[in-house]
Amino acid sequence: MRRHWIGFMLSMITPKIILNGHQTLGRWGRNTIPLPPGQYHLHIHLPYFLPPQIGPADLTVLLQPGMALELEYRAPMWAYSRGALGPAPQPWNGKGCVIALLAVAGGLLALMLMLIVIATLSLS
Repeated sequence: MRRHWIGFMLSMITPKIILNGHQTLGRWGRNTIPLPPGQYHLHIHLPYFLPPQIGPADLTVLLQPGMALELEYRAPMWAYSRGALGPAPQPWNGKGCVIALLAVAGGLLALMLMLIVIATLSLS
């Protein structure tokens, strides 16, 4: 289970792993869940208040006898995006929204600095 460094605040939220409707303990990093062979529905999300779930992701897994399956969950960079769950590497969902927000914030900051410089020069 991974989160992007931009989402450092997510480290305070404990991920929820739900296997066939039963919640298991989850944590950031590697989680090992020993299971007998069979078909499982895996759901992972981060509990929150608005929205109530950040980065929900679902996957149906079929385990054969003696099989070890390694999956990767990546929390989204934007809270309103879905998480990514499957074989590694998974994409960072919500990256476009975060880049757009940072670009708008940077543009507004640059505009404010230009206005300050222009106002300072015109007063001189």
